[in-house]
Amino acid sequence: MNGPFPLARLAVIGTGLIGGSVARAARQFRLCRELALFSVGPEREAVQAAQIAELVSDDAAEVVRGAQLVVVALPIAAMATILRGIREAVDPQAVVTDTASVKVPAMKLLQEHLEGRTRWVGSHPMSGSERSGFGYSRPDLFAGAISILTPPEDPSEEAVALVEAFWLALGARTLRLSAPEHDRRVAAVSHLPHLLAAVLVRSVDSGALEVAGPGFRDVTRIAAGPAEMWSEILLANRENVLPALRSFLAGLQKATDDLEKGSGTALKDLLSEAALRRLAFRKSSP
Repeated sequence: MNGPFPLARLAVIGTGLIGGSVARAARQFRLCRELALFSVGPEREAVQAAQIAELVSDDAAEVVRGAQLVVVALPIAAMATILRGIREAVDPQAVVTDTASVKVPAMKLLQEHLEGRTRWVGSHPMSGSERSGFGYSRPDLFAGAISILTPPEDPSEEAVALVEAFWLALGARTLRLSAPEHDRRVAAVSHLPHLLAAVLVRSVDSGALEVAGPGFRDVTRIAAGPAEMWSEILLANRENVLPALRSFLAGLQKATDDLEKGSGTALKDLLSEAALRRLAFRKSSP
């Protein structure tokens, strides 16, 4: 294989949907000679039974020792403890990346715990699902998706190149953004839509749900995601979610006013513009 692969050892910290999919894809595409996974709780048995890794352990330090690349696939709330635990075990020449959905706090944690010890580059694959857990992980989860890289202020280009090559090898496309710009964009296209889907589902009575069709299912699919994870994400990025929400509410108020006035022209303009933008987005997507 060309480039830096196969790695001598790849460590993945966390075996949920994202971490499990990283592990499955890395094994399928032969990106490492040795795969080490950190997994805890009842899920660990399923990870061991899958037989995709040379090591499955609940000792994070053991998992990262000797790894050239470490992927931290954990919620932000769990990152600090793990980063503290692996700091002394991780190789100074290794590269650490994460998959957190909100990059400003994640980058602060990486800097706080790894500064002076090893190199790190933030990343976020835009390829989640309303499902969660290792049981829903799959090797093609990242195929065609965008993985956003958020390098630190003075990055090691070698480290950035390795993380970028890794996501490309998993089938993703890559884009480099600053952490604040990442959080602003993702608030609009990921975090706000989840909140809107949740509110929409709660606003509909059971009688209406009984006759709901594919349109309602498509619009509200993401509302089935894990509440604990999404409440953490929304709170962590509220600085960007709130302006996006206010902008949406202003547009919704305008649509409400037009509907009350019976302004067919204004409603048609809104729907036509939305249709054109949605079609353009679909054509630009792989």
